[in-house]
Amino acid sequence: MPPSLSELQRALSAHILGGADTTVLSWLWVPESADPLERLALHVDGYPARVAESVGEAFPATAHLLGSGSFAELIQRYARQVPADLRNLNRVGAGLPGFLLADRLLDDLPFLYDLARLEWAIVECFHAEVAPVFDLASCEGWALHDWANARMGFQPAMALVSSAWPILELREARHVDREEIDIGLVGRPECTLVYRRGFEVVTESIDAREAAALEGLEEGACLGKVAEALAEAGAGCDSVSRWFARWTSLGLVTACRASA
Repeated sequence: MPPSLSELQRALSAHILGGADTTVLSWLWVPESADPLERLALHVDGYPARVAESVGEAFPATAHLLGSGSFAELIQRYARQVPADLRNLNRVGAGLPGFLLADRLLDDLPFLYDLARLEWAIVECFHAEVAPVFDLASCEGWALHDWANARMGFQPAMALVSSAWPILELREARHVDREEIDIGLVGRPECTLVYRRGFEVVTESIDAREAAALEGLEEGACLGKVAEALAEAGAGCDSVSRWFARWTSLGLVTACRASA
């Protein structure tokens, strides 16, 4: 009795990932002159190649800074951790930032984790849906306490990546020959806002206080609480108003609800 499609897929996946499982060989038909293991090798060798290609496209700066040899070795280590049931190559790099946290590369290149987080945020923003933007006219007539209790929603195609390293400059270094890269790393923290604009993904460095405001609001804090926390940190209410106006003009705000 021939195997079902799901049985064939599981057996082929087990052989590709483990190599020791030869169940799939008994289900193959090949010409007498052909070697079934050689035929399977096309899939076995092709899998890491597709993983490497997909991850390289998603993390171009990480790949460039590491160099082709070190990056290929990283992908070999990472490919063993990719879930066997993952069927979407667009998602194959999702676990790379977390994988880097425990990888030996971080000993010499501690910024790699945050750089990878930024690059994956760019990928996710590119593929995310863009929700309808918030209409300021819906808040017409709001009293001061309504604004103080307001909670906001933001675009799915938006992310904030805070780092102790200048990750935007590190990302731009993908256009520079590796021998010519000279970036000061110490004492240069950076907060990067990532968002979609049409079919383009925009990355921009923002003030740490603006980043703190966004983080608080994304976590569900009301506008008044966020403003109070920022005031204690030295930011005035006019800063919050200015940021809100900018986020709205960029289409990043999708909701603003006054809660009791």
